[in-house]
Amino acid sequence: MFTLPILIQVLINGLSLSAIYVLVALGFTLLFGIMKVVNFAHGGFAMLGGYALYYLYGVYDLPYPVAILGGALLVALGAMILERLVFRWFYHKMFQSMIALLGLNMAIVYGAVMLFEVNEKSIPTAARGILQVAGMVVPYDRLVIMGVALVVLAAFWFFVTHTRHGLAMRAASQDVEIAASQGVNTVFIYKLAFFIAVFMTALAGGLYAQTYALSPFMGERPLMVAFIVVILGGMGSIPGAALGGVLLGFAESFLSTFYGASVSAFLSFGVVIALLIFRPWGLLGKPE
Repeated sequence: MFTLPILIQVLINGLSLSAIYVLVALGFTLLFGIMKVVNFAHGGFAMLGGYALYYLYGVYDLPYPVAILGGALLVALGAMILERLVFRWFYHKMFQSMIALLGLNMAIVYGAVMLFEVNEKSIPTAARGILQVAGMVVPYDRLVIMGVALVVLAAFWFFVTHTRHGLAMRAASQDVEIAASQGVNTVFIYKLAFFIAVFMTALAGGLYAQTYALSPFMGERPLMVAFIVVILGGMGSIPGAALGGVLLGFAESFLSTFYGASVSAFLSFGVVIALLIFRPWGLLGKPE
């Protein structure tokens, strides 16, 4: 049962899932860590990223790198309108943001139902063929998805650790008032963090829709994943979101392969409940 080719397959699937889950969770935790907003519209932005990729790549036949990055960019630019009209009024209002953004998510989802219809769509693969090495079978499109996600994650890591605006974002996530007193333009940082968060969420949504299926209701799964991951890693913790995404991705890959999807979902939520009881601030979060 636990043969080497199967374990390698589990490893590859775990890497693919982890990369997508980390992208999803970073977008969620970035908004909470800096603006203290619980973004229930997270799944809606992921779904829009899927449709952007579908039309740019599947309908208009743009090159895949242009379509996946351009689609996420279009969603993030469009979301800046919502940042001005909706999100800005709920910064540092955690409980009010839950209600408002839940309503916004429903508006986005049912707007997509009216615009795109409810039928599921499939996004063409990024690359055809499979790679066979030592009994291991890996589709080329899965490698492309992993590569895109890892490149974006590496770019985000470089941004937050080696650029002035990235360091300002990290300072604001620690304590926004102290950051402002040290000369950080918090208004600009809020806009930048929102743009980056939606960009990564839409990108993850495109990759997720290409891996599974695209519909107006596909955002429910990415939203649930974001909650699980940020609770595992710690609300507002960027390293915690990365750790939580990796743990969940590999755990799902292993459990669903050997024990089925039901066992995987049961244990994922069981771990979250146990963590909320015994360590509510998460693995890398800080107790308040």
